[in-house]
Amino acid sequence: MKKYQHLFFDMDMTITPSRQSILPEMYELLMSLPQDLVIVSGSELEQIGFQTNNLPAYYLGANGNHALDVEKHQLWVNPPLSKKQKQEIHAHIQKIISLLDHDLNEEWEPISDRGAQITFSPLGNKAPVELKKVYDPDHQKRLSWLKSVPFVSEELIIKIGGSTSMDYLHKNGHKGANVKKLIEYLNWNKNECVYFG
Repeated sequence: MKKYQHLFFDMDMTITPSRQSILPEMYELLMSLPQDLVIVSGSELEQIGFQTNNLPAYYLGANGNHALDVEKHQLWVNPPLSKKQKQEIHAHIQKIISLLDHDLNEEWEPISDRGAQITFSPLGNKAPVELKKVYDPDHQKRLSWLKSVPFVSEELIIKIGGSTSMDYLHKNGHKGANVKKLIEYLNWNKNECVYFG
């Protein structure tokens, strides 16, 4: 680990349970590390802060489309999706909904607009964790839906995220692009960076 100075972590199911607070042992372990910590998640910044117990780290929320430094000063906010892009996304979500063998539970927030990203969880972004764990653990449901109704767009992509979600975002607004953006922004050596998740 001496080689790596900058540690990047996925949040859900890597350092925290899905949509739940970090365990005290994990928090203590991360706090004991001398390296820079970066939390990368499809969740919004407020949710990252809640789940990590405000761990002193760089936060890349909404797949890095909204970034904060360790002191929680804003580094950047990528432009939100346009009205046309959102219409394109919602049209595709309706196609997936037509394939479901269950109704959406609106109380569990199946569709979450996160500015530069829209997240769709057929079960619900706020569904109970025990249900999320068993809904699509191997991603096969989501992969089969995307095979049945592919998302074709000139500007946007879809990524399977979390335990039940699909993230719609700009082609240049995915985690990989935004991790690279942070490394360049802070003038870090990419060979001293490692990603867990």
